Amino acid sequence: MRERDTARILCFEALFSILLLHPNSTYAQSSDSRDEPKISVLGRLDPDLIRAVNEAVRQAAQKLKTSGCQSVFSDFRDPTGRTLREKLDAKGQSEVRYLKWLIFVNGAEDHFCLDSQIVAGTNPGDRFVRLCGSRFKYIARTDPGYAAALVIHEELHSLGLSENPPSSDAITRKVVEHCGR
Repeated sequence: MRERDTARILCFEALFSILLLHPNSTYAQSSDSRDEPKISVLGRLDPDLIRAVNEAVRQAAQKLKTSGCQSVFSDFRDPTGRTLREKLDAKGQSEVRYLKWLIFVNGAEDHFCLDSQIVAGTNPGDRFVRLCGSRFKYIARTDPGYAAALVIHEELHSLGLSENPPSSDAITRKVVEHCGR
């Protein structure tokens, strides 16, 4: 429990520092209209992970602009029975906008990353997406479309989707079915 509290405190201290010292650090300004806002990754600094997350989020956002991919939000429900589409609508958010609201954390030293083959994790309803650094970077490098699908998978959890049922594999399969790889 103490490790978890320490990690949470460090996470919030890092977020506070970013917002206080660099109010525009989450969204880099650019004169190139093609550039997307840059996603920060809290926790231990890992430039390769930051690049991998930015590319995966960029690809996920592209996928989420299609109606086929957007339909995955109607396939899943939260524990109260509401579809994730209904939850997005209630928040007045699009799939892409909600995705860019998420906060990514380098969870490479988290217990669940050290003890398993997990790539990422989000508690249902939570804004923080914890990434198992080396595994996520490997997938982003070798199968970028799958990394984007995993980001969408975590977005679904952030909106309240629980697991077991459906299994993690079933969620990812459904995302790939709707959004591609």
